[in-house]
Amino acid sequence: MLITSIIIFAVVLLFTYPRYLELISDNNLGTNYAYFFDKVSDPLAAVQVNQETHGGKIDFRFTVPLLAKILGVSAHSNGHSVIVIYLIQSALLVPFLFMLMKILLTRLSPMTTLLLVMGSSTIYLAKSFFWDYDFWFDGFAYFFLAFGMYLKNRVGVFLTLTLACWTDERAVVALASIYLFHLLSESDFDLQSFRQFRGKKDWLQRTSSIVLLTGASYLIIRALLASLFGLHTPTGTGSGVELGLIPYQLKHRLSGVFLTFEGLWVLFLFAVGLLARKGNLLLALSLLAIMAGHILIAYSVFDISRSLTYAFPLIIISAFIISKHEIRNVKYLYAAAAAICVLLPTQYVIFYPRQIPWTILSFEELKPVIKLLLL
Repeated sequence: MLITSIIIFAVVLLFTYPRYLELISDNNLGTNYAYFFDKVSDPLAAVQVNQETHGGKIDFRFTVPLLAKILGVSAHSNGHSVIVIYLIQSALLVPFLFMLMKILLTRLSPMTTLLLVMGSSTIYLAKSFFWDYDFWFDGFAYFFLAFGMYLKNRVGVFLTLTLACWTDERAVVALASIYLFHLLSESDFDLQSFRQFRGKKDWLQRTSSIVLLTGASYLIIRALLASLFGLHTPTGTGSGVELGLIPYQLKHRLSGVFLTFEGLWVLFLFAVGLLARKGNLLLALSLLAIMAGHILIAYSVFDISRSLTYAFPLIIISAFIISKHEIRNVKYLYAAAAAICVLLPTQYVIFYPRQIPWTILSFEELKPVIKLLLL
């Protein structure tokens, strides 16, 4: 599986231009992205920047700035040392793919696992590890979320999910789907009533309970930091984070829903339909409710694809639900899902759909980077 992960990593790199390399030629990097370097030098200080920008919303995003601080990244020498952080994020795609395959192989056949991973590698989920040039670091968050699904050790789950939450607040929302994943894993993916988990003496020993503990501890610590250091995430009119954006964006940017997962929506919708037909409305409604929550949050900000991709655990849950019911010729369902993902050019939506360029077709963009590296 490691070799397969490395091969898929190479394929993703060939078809995803790592735009962060262009930062090497930015002689004002330390000034243009001062908000990030300020966060690195003083993590507990409130960021002073336009609240509508991405930089205005990183007060509680500590994971990557702390990593940068440990590695000695600073604004000195034009801040080019930050490229190391981007290279680490790209390298994390290999263990991400490895864990994804290991998770899927617990219930899926090697063929369906490969098809699902192939589909995942052609959408923003995998491409985010390379297509990052504005200090988003979604790849770090997706990696930690997948790690929290892969591990069964309660301490490990707590630590990895905590790192995800402090990377981006959208990971906190993803805890709902990861909680459902672990809850279903503990019951052979059979959820008829939440009462079946009540009154059990070993509740606190369950992995699923640790997911809830992670969310609770995050909220408590966040409230304390806000009170002690004046940190906050801007919301409301003019902040770029407001519920009032939802009607307009759903009307004009509805394509963002489909473009986030492309063919993988086939698996999600099939799983929900299958559950409804089998009479398991509780689980079907749980999947729909969590996905609806992700969609509403994604449409309350401008970077729709980035935000909605945090719902990727629901795609894994959907695949496991399908496998539990032993559908005949299911490989064709996965083949169709993967084919849609592979054949459609990858686009992500921020204000409007934008196509992610291929590295193999970006020689002109790479020439100045190569020259700088050879000098």
